[in-house]
Amino acid sequence: MKQKIFKTKILDKLEEDIIVNKEYYIHMEENPTWLIEMFRESGNNNFEVSSKIEVEPFELILGGPETDKQNARIIYEHLKELRPVQAVSAELWTYMTHIQFPEYMASRWKINDNENEKKLREVIKQRYFAIRGSKGVIRNGIARLWWAGYWGYDENREDPYELVDIILDRQEIYEHISERSYNRNKNILIAALEAIKENDLYSRDPSRALFKKINSYGSDKHLDALDIYEARKMVEELVEEIKESEEKELALV
Repeated sequence: MKQKIFKTKILDKLEEDIIVNKEYYIHMEENPTWLIEMFRESGNNNFEVSSKIEVEPFELILGGPETDKQNARIIYEHLKELRPVQAVSAELWTYMTHIQFPEYMASRWKINDNENEKKLREVIKQRYFAIRGSKGVIRNGIARLWWAGYWGYDENREDPYELVDIILDRQEIYEHISERSYNRNKNILIAALEAIKENDLYSRDPSRALFKKINSYGSDKHLDALDIYEARKMVEELVEEIKESEEKELALV
């Protein structure tokens, strides 16, 4: 079946009315289908359109952060053919958060009604919508699961999602990757995640140091030219630099 997405004008209006609709977001658990009901009552049956994305129906597991790993596997398995250029679609992810999986959003991303309106609008926009452009979209409550799958999925491993679990285990690793211009370079990401796992670089400073060093190693064009073996060799050298730096700092203490 074809994946449905919002019409752009509907998305724009919905984003414009975030504060108007704030109570619906705050009390999403009590009425997750509020938007569908609103469309129905207004006689608006023309809010969605079929995309070119083929997908079989699927459900996400309700719950908190403990569901992230399993849900990332579910959504990536069903949308594995989605290309990165399609995965920055605000119309796609906002449709999913509001129409397709509002119950999931209500359970995973509860909205705090104690925030001031400016903060409240920003939180809702970040999780329920998708600020256009790859760096904005990947903070969307559902898009983040797909992107974690895209970054870490490795079909050559016994468990292809082993590295995805590392990304979702540590929020700082997810953030480090999301901030990098090379975050669509699978060879670099696989090599970096393998190094983090093998060298126990999970804590914030070592993992940040590794991603920063990769960033300064060369231009995106240069990094894109590396195959997986060259990427691993480069990352191994950078890890050694980090270890040497840490040893020097300890010697000075």
